[in-house]
Order: sequence, then C-alpha cells, then structure tokens
Amino acid sequence: MLIERLNWPVRLVRWRAAREYGALLASNTHSKKARGIFLDWLSSRQLESQVTSALSVLLCTPERGLPTFREIGGHISRPSLLSELLLQFVYGWGNAMGGWERCHSGEAPPSFEATQYFHDHKSAHVPPILSNQLAMLEKTSGFPFERQWAFEWQQLTEKTGTPKSGYPYYFVDAILSQSGIHGQFSQAQADVFSSAFLRTLACAVDCWDMPASKAAFTSMYTLPANRGLLNVDPIDRPTWLNDLPEKCCVPGVPLEPLVRRMVATAINCPSMRPINLKIPISADITEFGELTISAILASPDFIPDLTGQHTTLLRALPWELADRVTFSGKVAREDIATYTSRGIAGAAAPLCLDIYPLPSGFWHNDYFQIGVSFPAPYFDQQQIAVVDGSIQIRTDDRVIGHWRVWHDRWTPLYASSGGTRCGMLTELRERELAETLNRSGMQLGWFVELNAWKREAEHDNFSRTQRRDFFFD
Repeated sequence: MLIERLNWPVRLVRWRAAREYGALLASNTHSKKARGIFLDWLSSRQLESQVTSALSVLLCTPERGLPTFREIGGHISRPSLLSELLLQFVYGWGNAMGGWERCHSGEAPPSFEATQYFHDHKSAHVPPILSNQLAMLEKTSGFPFERQWAFEWQQLTEKTGTPKSGYPYYFVDAILSQSGIHGQFSQAQADVFSSAFLRTLACAVDCWDMPASKAAFTSMYTLPANRGLLNVDPIDRPTWLNDLPEKCCVPGVPLEPLVRRMVATAINCPSMRPINLKIPISADITEFGELTISAILASPDFIPDLTGQHTTLLRALPWELADRVTFSGKVAREDIATYTSRGIAGAAAPLCLDIYPLPSGFWHNDYFQIGVSFPAPYFDQQQIAVVDGSIQIRTDDRVIGHWRVWHDRWTPLYASSGGTRCGMLTELRERELAETLNRSGMQLGWFVELNAWKREAEHDNFSRTQRRDFFFD
C-alpha cells in the first residue's frame, strides 16, 4: 500500500511515501521484506518516469539500507538517461547500465501529426518547461523534437492503455473547479508525457547525434524530487503567531500594529529575526487566504505604489545545483542593483529572494509556487544545506539564517494566483541584518499583502480581495 503511493496523484504524498519507504529499507526489522517488495515493484514499471519515481526512494535511503547496484540494475525494465543519472548519483560515477539510448520508438514518420489532445495537454499534465526545452532544441538543431515527443507519447498511450484524463474531478469538486479553484496533481498522463520526453532525448542521441551530455542536462527537467528537499520536515505552525494573521482579516483593522508584533526581534529564535513570512489564514476564517510579510531595503524617501501597477520588486533567483540533484551548495553573490526598483519616490530592493534550484524536482512544486525565500546574497556568498529538517543558510562558517515550512490544514487545492496551504518562515541573524543595512546605505521596511478568495453563493466564482501596506521598521 505504501509503495503504490509513489503513483498517487498528489505530489506531496509521493514525496512523503518516498521518505517513509527509504526508512523501511534501512530498518533493522523490515529491510529484507521492504527490499523484496521494492525490487518487485520496480521491475513491474511500464514507464520510464515511474522508474525514476522509484529510484527517488533511494535518494532518501540511508546508505546501510540501499540494495546493491547489481540488484537494482537487474530490475529496471524501462531505463532512460535520467534513471542512469540517478543510479550514478546514488551508487557513484561509473555505475551505469547502458542501453538507454536505444529505448525509443524510432524516428516519427514525416507524415505523423500530433493529436489535439496532445496539443491541449502537453503543458497541463507536465510543466511547460518540457515543451519549451524541446522547442528550443528544435529551433537550434533543425531536428523535429516536438513531433518526436508527440509520436513517443502516442506510442506509449496506446501500448499502456493509459486513459486520456482531463481534470481530476475525483479530487476537486466540480463546483469548486468551475469557480476558479485548482490543484497540484500529477495524473497517469503525467508519467506518459514525461516518459515520452525521455524517449525523445534517447532518440536524439541515437539517431540525431545529440551529445549525451546535453541530453543528460535536459533530462533533469523531469526529475521527480530533489535530494535535500526530500529531507525537509514541516514544523507546526509557530505558536507566537497566535491569531494575529486572522485579526488582520477583520475589515477596517490597521495592518501595521499587528504585523509589527509578528516581526519583532528574536520572537522565535535568539539573535534571529523573521524577515519573510507567508502565512495561510485559518481555514475557519477563509479556506483560501494568505498573508505575506516581506522585509525590503528602502531609501529613506521610498514611497511604494501599493496598487502594484508600478512598483514591482524582482525576486526570482535561479540557482544551478552543483551536482544537478542535491539542494545544497554555494549561492554566488548578486548585484543589488539588479533587484532595485523605483517607487513613486525613492527606490527599494527585496531583502529576500525566491530561490529556484535548477533542476527543482516537481514533487516540491507546492513550495516553489509560493516561493522559497532566502536572504538575498547581495554582499556575501552563501552556503545552503538541509540540516535537521530545515534549510540552513551559512556564510563565513557561521549560520546566518533558516528557512522553515509548515502545512496548515493542507490540501492540494489553491485559488487562482494563490498557493496551497503552506506556511513559510525565513529568519536572519540580527548581526547580518545590521551589516546589510549598513553596507547598502538603506533602511529596513516592510511590505504587507493580505489576500482572501471568497464567493457570495455556492455556484459563484471566487473573487479575490486584497489589502496592502508598507511601513518602515
């Protein structure tokens, strides 16, 4: 029952199942039985992406619980370039099976045309970046990557009998869906699209002389999970928040006094200060609601445009992982000028940036959709690692900050332009905060945004109400 959860449509369930099964493989009591079940399950996978989901279990398995490389290799019936890479990440470089480059359906006939279903769902069941990557490869090489993807998808769909599913109404009430509520899901067709993507890359290496190193880089866009993030442990909602976020929802109540209490010095950890908070509003108040509190570096004369039409702070920070699979390593310094924006008056830059590891691992999309915020490395190179279930930020061999997450009556559902019910907390040492303010010559300010999605009647669409505020510390 547990291992079948690696096929469950809810991605968060797949992640937790992988963690638990990795623990079983290393268990003194259950390891032998768990290993036998795992190998049998692995050998019965019909799709390449299902194999990579199974191998993701090994990314969070203690070394003492790992099956041997020979055992694993003998049970993979659908190899791919990504499964080859995962085996080498787990067992060391040189432990390779080979043969993946011949795992494709041959070149698509010139007369082949993709079905309308393929066109309609190629960016719905899997991230749009897969389609974008193949379009870019086709443009630069001249080879028909997109047609080959559609051809591989059709071959797999017919061979496996995978239903051409639409929206997962068995998880989302039809009325909710029609009212603008979405969900973080991966249905069976997601595995077909991902597997067809991997088979397209195999064809490109085998038939079009695509360099295997380039294909390997591209295959990582279908990585299920990121080693490191697999070991994040959600905490309980911080008790010091009390009911302050919910009090912000009372009509007419000023936001500033309540927010100041939530960002007070050392409220959670000695010498640390909250600098970024993303808080789901209690489901007893509103099922879809969130409060975001973000520290910024602002000039003394800064006046923001709270309508959001002119003052937009760039926050995204792409981060190429050193080994392509582990959420750990160095983050290079960034130029604060790149992230500085003008307001109605003055200028400001975010104190935190939303980091996007490349590749990210789609099981963690709930977090990246909301934004995993770290102190911006404007003045020092940083070192990031998962330690004791939370993400630790270091510089010059000292811990300067933490990132933690909690799940607040979590469901995979979310409103348009919102996120699932994941709360996030970023903290920074007061010493580093003071040094950053001194080196930037700017002052500490706070952006506050409160969003709530409600509907008047059951069949109405959800509409968002929004309040914004800004104040200096």
